Amino acid sequence: MTRATIEERLRGAGLRATAPRVAVLEVLAESHDHPRVDQVIERVRTRGVMISTQAAYDVCEALHRGALARRIALAGGPVRYEARVGDNHHHLVCRDCGLTVDVDCARGEAPCLEPESAHGFALDEAEVTYWGLCPTCQIHDDRRATA
Repeated sequence: MTRATIEERLRGAGLRATAPRVAVLEVLAESHDHPRVDQVIERVRTRGVMISTQAAYDVCEALHRGALARRIALAGGPVRYEARVGDNHHHLVCRDCGLTVDVDCARGEAPCLEPESAHGFALDEAEVTYWGLCPTCQIHDDRRATA
């Protein structure tokens, strides 16, 4: 995603295209590992943009409210963010290392899971998290079992 595209997306969401917002959205757009805020800060600073911890949290939440970033709050772990929005995808999460990977919706259409009763809700999204061990952690786990 080009800088001009990112600035256009920010303005389209009603947000000013400040240097921290542009840098954070660039980081999220280029990341496939669903970074934590501390990782976002590190990557933004590597680009030469100064950002405080509080500003990083504020920017991530503004991007989330503006529908430019998805906030992923996994049980027992830190909040993560991603720029993949507008579709109904889910996540695979490694119990050992925390690796988080996108997986497309099982049925391909939102909300992709129909509850027995929606209790009057108008459903538009379903969140499913698959938990297990990633391939790398499986190898380490096998080594521990044979040692």
